[in-house]
Amino acid sequence: MTEILRKLFVPAAIAMAAFASSGATPEGDAELAVRNVNRAMALIDASWSKTMKGSRNNLYMADRYNTATGEVSGPSDIWPLTAAVEAHCSLLEALEAVKETDPEIYSDNFEKYADQLNVLIDNLEYYRGTYRLSSYATSNKESKPYAVPRSGSRGGANVTGILNVYDDQMWLARELVRAYRILDNEEYLELATYLTDYVLDGWDCWHDDNGEEYGGITWGPGYNSKHACSNAPIIQPLVWLSDIYKDSGESLEFATRNESDKVVKLTLDRSQHYLDFARKVYDWQVKKLMNSQSGVYYDMMGADGKIIVSRGYRQHVDCGGAVGSYYPYNTGTMIAGAAELYRVTGEERFRTELSKSAKGALNQFAAYKRAYNCYDFKTDDTAENGFLTWFNDVLMRSYVDAAPYCDNSSASNGLNGFQTTLDYAFENHNRDDMLPIHLLNGWGTETVTKPFHQFAFASEYAMLAVYNMNLIAKAGVAEVNADIASPLSDMVYNLAGVALGHLSDVEHRLPRGLYIVGGKKLTLGK
Repeated sequence: MTEILRKLFVPAAIAMAAFASSGATPEGDAELAVRNVNRAMALIDASWSKTMKGSRNNLYMADRYNTATGEVSGPSDIWPLTAAVEAHCSLLEALEAVKETDPEIYSDNFEKYADQLNVLIDNLEYYRGTYRLSSYATSNKESKPYAVPRSGSRGGANVTGILNVYDDQMWLARELVRAYRILDNEEYLELATYLTDYVLDGWDCWHDDNGEEYGGITWGPGYNSKHACSNAPIIQPLVWLSDIYKDSGESLEFATRNESDKVVKLTLDRSQHYLDFARKVYDWQVKKLMNSQSGVYYDMMGADGKIIVSRGYRQHVDCGGAVGSYYPYNTGTMIAGAAELYRVTGEERFRTELSKSAKGALNQFAAYKRAYNCYDFKTDDTAENGFLTWFNDVLMRSYVDAAPYCDNSSASNGLNGFQTTLDYAFENHNRDDMLPIHLLNGWGTETVTKPFHQFAFASEYAMLAVYNMNLIAKAGVAEVNADIASPLSDMVYNLAGVALGHLSDVEHRLPRGLYIVGGKKLTLGK
């Protein structure tokens, strides 16, 4: 992959995140970015040494760790383990971001964490299995997804019924695309593509009385409920994959149902198919699960649990209306999806909706702490009770994606909150490079933590470093390239204001989307 494309595939939000570091100079921000990288590495190293168990070829992550006794329990399910993969991808992106500022930190550490990422992905095979699936438009198809629990052998996991869920495949697909971009490993792209195709096969393509698809992806092949978390997480990687396959000319065969509900097999351009489905999933979730007043998202559409298979195909079963609580990750994945769709289409509705959701999420999931002059994101009562720490991580990374486009200060205020509370915990409640989930209040009487949480904190620190360094780069571009608004300029900028090169040099290599040339927005790329 060319260097220019590699940079473009990094979410544009990283290039323009409005990091609020009170009065800091660009040099100070660069120093802060390096400090964030060092803290991310410290958190990863602590969790790796204390909670990753077994050998290089048979590695698993503990589910819990007792900071007082060193005792662990586990192994974890696949979903928490994905947080470790995420943290390594984020750290490697951060190391690349500070490479010029601090070449030594890059040279001393990149290969180490790249190797650990490869080991993590290799050991995902203990969660993978094979079964035959009948879905809405495919019958008795062999599939190889990842199970919820770990098995004792590679490829030997039981993935039948409720033992595999679509959102687990989506979280993995996202990180595998990132790993591909960072390490240029084609196997990671192939696996991300496979998992993406697997979850899209779960789309309810039966039609209602108006001739419209019911739509939505169930929580898993063994469930009828359609969740925010089994739909929105695939939007962002779908857009990324659409970018990656843009110039490939690659097609795929996709089974669906026509308006008469007859199964048809279509040959589609892979890139366009993924972009079309990103829109489709996004629109479905806005229609079915958004609170139109606040812009945050309900958890799910419930169902009775009944699964009907007739003549080899899964039948539609009504789910009812939106129910459940609001969780930060369900809104975060939609913010990130809207940011990606706005990046490539320039459609104002995506910008409007992400801005509304960013503001609604800050009001719903955080509380302003006057003593600290920042927002603090709500979490669970104890580390053993719930998943809000990682849910907040998903919202945080969506704020990074949304910041260039958000028409209010919610994304920047939220990111400032994450930076401030993480720093306070690291400097005041650090326990052998592990942090409490209550970042401002500390551990209290708790001694147990989850590596799930620690890797989330590490990823947050790394993403703050990446986005802060790109903010500095953007400021430099704005200062040096005064011709960004000049009608005589042939320099191409992305919507974040970052220079990509002269039009004649880069036009044929750009993913299709909106760019600034000669002071105007133009659609370029293939």
